[in-house]
Amino acid sequence: MGPAHLRTAAAALGLLLGAAAAPAGEAAVLERFRKAFEGGAPAAERAAAAREAKGLDSRAAAEAVLAALGPVLERVEALGKRRTAVREEVRALKGDRDGETEFPTDTVRRMQALHAEEERLRQEDEAEREVAGLLRDLLPAFRDLRAVDFLALMAAKAGAPAAVRVAALEALGAIGGDAAGRAARATLRDRDPSVREAAVGALARIRPREEETLRTLAASLADERWTVRLAASRRLADIASPGAVDLLVGRLPAEEGRLRQDLADLLRGLTGQNFGPEPEGWAHWWGENRAAVVSGALVLTPGAAPPPPAEGPGGESVSYYGITTRSKRILYVIDVSGSMERPAGPASKASKVEEAKKELLRSIRSLDAGSAFTVYAFHDTVSKWKPGLVKATAAAKDEVRAWVGSLGAASWTNTYAAMEEAIRASAADPRNNMGEDYAAVADTIFLLTDGAPTTPGGGLRDAKGNPEWQRVLGAVRDWNREKRVVIHAVGVGPEINGEFLSALARENGGEFRTVR
Repeated sequence: MGPAHLRTAAAALGLLLGAAAAPAGEAAVLERFRKAFEGGAPAAERAAAAREAKGLDSRAAAEAVLAALGPVLERVEALGKRRTAVREEVRALKGDRDGETEFPTDTVRRMQALHAEEERLRQEDEAEREVAGLLRDLLPAFRDLRAVDFLALMAAKAGAPAAVRVAALEALGAIGGDAAGRAARATLRDRDPSVREAAVGALARIRPREEETLRTLAASLADERWTVRLAASRRLADIASPGAVDLLVGRLPAEEGRLRQDLADLLRGLTGQNFGPEPEGWAHWWGENRAAVVSGALVLTPGAAPPPPAEGPGGESVSYYGITTRSKRILYVIDVSGSMERPAGPASKASKVEEAKKELLRSIRSLDAGSAFTVYAFHDTVSKWKPGLVKATAAAKDEVRAWVGSLGAASWTNTYAAMEEAIRASAADPRNNMGEDYAAVADTIFLLTDGAPTTPGGGLRDAKGNPEWQRVLGAVRDWNREKRVVIHAVGVGPEINGEFLSALARENGGEFRTVR
């Protein structure tokens, strides 16, 4: 056997020994862990097994955790699709009769059964997402070199599920070290944009100020997927070096809409300056002040809250109930539950839903030809004008005006369903099939509602007593983990849950407004 074959055999033996070499004290815990996850145990048992595995540190443990995570994430995805199918059946049963209160008895019974099924699927989803979170939390704690090498191997393995590779990269970013850095660099040009995005974040954490990292992030700033460019921009702002500002200022002219505004916000936070999203002011100021930053006379402040945006020129914008955005990819979500039929105010003859329609159509009319949008309406289920974004042409605005005008208000306030469907059609879901281009998906959601979220059956709490609004917040945190999508919230009338709406907007980079 020649030297090359000996090296290959030795490497293979090392992998086998590494896989089998869990410390003796881990064996029983790992056996229970594998039994729970491979045997299809209920979510509560799998969660308990994941908690018991905390503190394990071996390659065998890393293998077991990643092997468990993939199927859990697949179940979460499948449950989401099943909930959508249930809502679509309810939608089909109602047809065009949203405003009616009377349905045939068999139709009512079927809808009740479907609402119960949606709630059951939701509870199952919450349990699975808890398990997924526990498994993800185990990964950054590995320090055993063979465990870290395995995470690096899986992160770069093209055939592995993208969500598992992303979890491995996120863990490697926290762990650090040479193996983690190699894995991050190896995946920066991966075919899957969610993997590239995770690689950007991992590398910036592992090697935050190396020149190679800046060169890498410069390349990622030109990625075809805008979410990768956003991730690279945020990591550059975290690095907060003159070279990072060079790249941010240089990229500003190449972007548009919300992404250009995000770049300007990052620069405002770093520098404390106000030049809006237009490149000229930033380029001029940076040209005059770069040397002072290099010398230390001026200090960049990573993570600082930016001052208010500059007034004046800064590109075309659109407003909705006074909330202004420069996004060109907007998804409007409007509440048409039964309470929206109530008067808009003490002296108003119009209902809340009629006033909301007027403001919605006014906002849509103001969209320029370079924008794209769609509208979802919700009560106990979700209606969609178009599932994906449509260019803001005159014909599209005429068509949506007729659709919005036909909306009737009825039933409950299933905000969970509305946000799930909206985020699935947005950049928050890296698996969406709406194309690679920035124009294809929403980066900004406007939610308008007049009441507290309800369960599919109309309750304010689930069967376990959990407040529905807290369940919605928790789900959105998971769906929008990387905060790719800005969510603005508008509350109409005196019955809104301000605590919910303000938290929803704050946690997702948006604004909250009340309309009385």
